[in-house]
Formats: sequence, structure tokens, C-alpha cells
Amino acid sequence: MLDQKKITEAIADNLGLPPADIDAESHLQDDLGLNAVEIADLLGDLADKFQIAFHPSEPAQVKTVGDLIELVEDKLLE
Repeated sequence: MLDQKKITEAIADNLGLPPADIDAESHLQDDLGLNAVEIADLLGDLADKFQIAFHPSEPAQVKTVGDLIELVEDKLLE
């Protein structure tokens, strides 16, 4: 089972930020400045990295880094 730290590191790596700058409370659009295409790219990168697949409706439910971590964790348990 992967821990949140590995998922956070993967998010930070994709965004080109230090993992310490990634906070579960950070809003993907408002705080990190990501647009819809960048969020889709991030999800694609995480899907590849962790060998998971997202349902097309799921990205719309992801608003914060914490939501994203939770979604990846849920997918890893499937």
C-alpha cells in the first residue's frame, strides 16, 4: 500500500514543486493555479505512475490535493 507521502511526492514532481509545498488543503485551481487541462495532465501522470485508471466523471470531483490523494488511494485499493 502506498502512503500519502509517495502520492504527494508524485504530485509535487508533476508540478515541479518541492513536496513540502504540497498541502492536502491546497485547492488545485485557486492555490496551485492549475487549469482543467493541467489537472487532466496531472491525473494522467498519476494514473501512469500508479497503474490505475480514473472514471471520466472523477476528475470533476477533485478540488483539493487531499481529494486527489484520496482518489488515488481509493483506486489503489480496487
